[in-house]
Amino acid sequence: MQRFQKILVGVDLCDGNGIISDGLSATCRTAVDKALWLAGHTSAEVTFFSSLLPCLDLTPATWQLAELHNYQSLIDSVHEKASSQMANLVAEAEAAGIKAKEVLAAGKPWFELLKEAVTNDYDLLIVGSHKQHALGRVLLGNTGRRLIRKCPCPVWVTSPVEDGQIRKLLVPTDFSETATDSLEIAGSLARQLNAELHVLHALEYHFEPIMRDLIVSVDNVEEFRSTMRSDAERQLNEVVSQCGLGDVVPLAHRHIAVGPPGVMIREAVEELSVDLVVMSTLGRSGIKGMLVGNTAEQVVSHLTCSLLAIKPEGFQCPIEFPEICGDEGSATTCPVVASKHQSH
Repeated sequence: MQRFQKILVGVDLCDGNGIISDGLSATCRTAVDKALWLAGHTSAEVTFFSSLLPCLDLTPATWQLAELHNYQSLIDSVHEKASSQMANLVAEAEAAGIKAKEVLAAGKPWFELLKEAVTNDYDLLIVGSHKQHALGRVLLGNTGRRLIRKCPCPVWVTSPVEDGQIRKLLVPTDFSETATDSLEIAGSLARQLNAELHVLHALEYHFEPIMRDLIVSVDNVEEFRSTMRSDAERQLNEVVSQCGLGDVVPLAHRHIAVGPPGVMIREAVEELSVDLVVMSTLGRSGIKGMLVGNTAEQVVSHLTCSLLAIKPEGFQCPIEFPEICGDEGSATTCPVVASKHQSH
């Protein structure tokens, strides 16, 4: 966890009705608490970041009304209330002995967060997931998805059902270098939290249908399956030992599941009551800066617990950041002047 020395926290100040809320939402509070907990254990610096655009994203009719009644005073009021909320967060962090600062921006939240993360070399980005589907599936929304896909540093998305405690962690592994990196990070977290750590490898018998089409005997098919499982178990034990986690991941917590990785991960989360999944993401086709792999896409769309997504070494954000506000590649006029890096 010592790698997390510079933490960026996305703070949503809007109450959903276009105005600054009086307090943080439960999910935003969880993200803030997680950042403060990590910083307290690693002596990291925390930056609280928020965009005012959602609180000024008015309809054309409302814009006209606002202009008629001194729109600038509306901007000043929103900015003043937001600054006060952010200053309170900085004061809370400093009272706990944590170095902190605030950043207020004015563009689209996901774009401004990503720009801040990339241009100022953060080690970790923490954001809260906004809402929970009636069926229990977490909806990350566009902001969460875009950050996980494009942000080069690890992204921790806190679940709306997380109660602040992390009792069980799950690390899916395909035995890649990035998956091993994820396991090392999860091991450090598990030790700090005195939490259970489970490791999962999803095994798929891709050649079995071909073998059956070729009329291979049942005994040979079973031998093929047994050999693959034995190899997977050996590799899983080796990677746990390689990470020095033999004492943290007992044999009962080393799982081999048969089926599609995305499905197996979701099932393991439910069966084990996992609080946090720590998993690697993969650039499609091996191209730096591309979207995360299919398994990660499936998992982040359906998880009911928090997620810490780790990028492979060398991953580069595919977006360039000109000094403009607005969406990708589009220069627009910002409705409010951002206050950058106010230190306290």
